[in-house]
Amino acid sequence: MNELIEIEGLTKAYDSKNIAVNNISLKLPRGKIIGLLGPNGSGKTTLIKMLNGLLTPTQGSIRINGQEVGVASKAHVAYLPDRTYLASNQKIEEILDYFCDFYADFARDKAMEML
Repeated sequence: MNELIEIEGLTKAYDSKNIAVNNISLKLPRGKIIGLLGPNGSGKTTLIKMLNGLLTPTQGSIRINGQEVGVASKAHVAYLPDRTYLASNQKIEEILDYFCDFYADFARDKAMEML
């Protein structure tokens, strides 16, 4: 298995008129630096969010290290958005609960230390 990422027939549609990613298939090899370029609204962020499990595809599949996106793949994929995706009214405890649920290896005690 040389591919790090395998995407087949991937589509993300919010409704019949708003299709962010439309039936893409690609393989990304290991050991390469890959750039994702395109104009605003072309689906770059949507693709990245699907790669790390923040969005669910409407159709198609994504495999990272041969595994579908899920708990195992989240240990290998990171996403740092330019804007927060957390609600401004969330309490710290709720945010920590969210990260504990989302990442199997999230260290709540270390996060509390840093806070």
